[in-house]
Amino acid sequence: MFTFDVATATFLIGFLSLLIACAFRGPGTHFLDGSASGQWALSALLGAAAAFLTTFGAGLPPLFTTVADNVLSIACLVFVHRGMAIFIGVPPPDRAYCAALAVSTLAFAWFGLIQPQLEIRIAIVALARAGFCCATLLLLARPDLPFGARYLAAILAMACAWNIMRLAVAMATDADSTQFLRAGTSFAVMAAIGGILNVLINAFQFRLASERICDELAGRASRLTAQRDELHAIVLERTAEQSRLANTDSLTGLANRRHFMEHGSREVSRARRYRQPLAMLLLDIDHFKEINDNFGHPAGDKVIAAVANACRTSGRGSDLAGRIGGEEFAVLLPETNAIAAQLAAERLRRKIADLDLAAHGITRAITASIGVAVLQGSETALEALLARADQALYLAKQTGRNRVVST
Repeated sequence: MFTFDVATATFLIGFLSLLIACAFRGPGTHFLDGSASGQWALSALLGAAAAFLTTFGAGLPPLFTTVADNVLSIACLVFVHRGMAIFIGVPPPDRAYCAALAVSTLAFAWFGLIQPQLEIRIAIVALARAGFCCATLLLLARPDLPFGARYLAAILAMACAWNIMRLAVAMATDADSTQFLRAGTSFAVMAAIGGILNVLINAFQFRLASERICDELAGRASRLTAQRDELHAIVLERTAEQSRLANTDSLTGLANRRHFMEHGSREVSRARRYRQPLAMLLLDIDHFKEINDNFGHPAGDKVIAAVANACRTSGRGSDLAGRIGGEEFAVLLPETNAIAAQLAAERLRRKIADLDLAAHGITRAITASIGVAVLQGSETALEALLARADQALYLAKQTGRNRVVST
């Protein structure tokens, strides 16, 4: 018949501690590293070793069954506290740990080998556990710890209270060291409760380490998301800039010939689909070669930029102005009939004639000849509209320049 005795309870506690030590292998990476998880993994491993020594040490020398197992149980608590100190960023008091382990080793040797007294050894273990539980509990009195710290604090408080009670019971009870592992169910339950509390401490430390890792991963994910968004914004900005450079004349900022022709073809298709008028102005700066020859090419660039600005600002927002040649410009006028196109061309011609570039060393008047064409019902391509506007521009040049001619 199965009997729940101290040996059985201690074995189960050791087995659970070993499982937790193996679980810490993930968050801590290594059992013996300097992280909090590594310290807690070592704590669970030492707790398992102490339990297995107690359970299976009947045939071993008294040094192992009365000294080593108890020292290991206190070393287990040392690494609980040390791991918590590392976890919150407090320097661990290693000298105090060494002193506690040295004193407890001497005490267990005295009361286990020279003057064996089980109740004193139990009292020492209970006192050490209560002390380390209280010390660890004080480390948790911080507002910036993960939520799981609350559960660990509750378990530590219960373990502290339980060991104080066990200390009182040990001091008031005579115990026969030869009968410890064969004690009855009540003694086994007492041992099991204390062991379970130690296992729970290790388990909630595992949860605390896992929460810290989750928080760190969430923080890294947030930073990576921010970096991704920043890179995405940079890519969009540079893509837009590349698109602008690909579609824009660098000197004037107007549409270049390729973009003007692509956009114009779409406007022709739209005008035919919805049966709306579409007009084009084609202009050429008069005597531009003389400007370059007399005032220099930088001055010629100033003239081109000034005329381009006049083309841009004299029309509507829906109009498209482009530079399609050296000193040749075109303006596409959606939903514009012949009369409105003639008026727009005349307005643009006067604006160019009023340009004053004396500040740039250009003392002569700037004029332009403009040809106007309106999309006809038989035309399906922009090139046809552009060809008729070019014919009108040729007539404007032939008839004296600085004028508007329509076809």
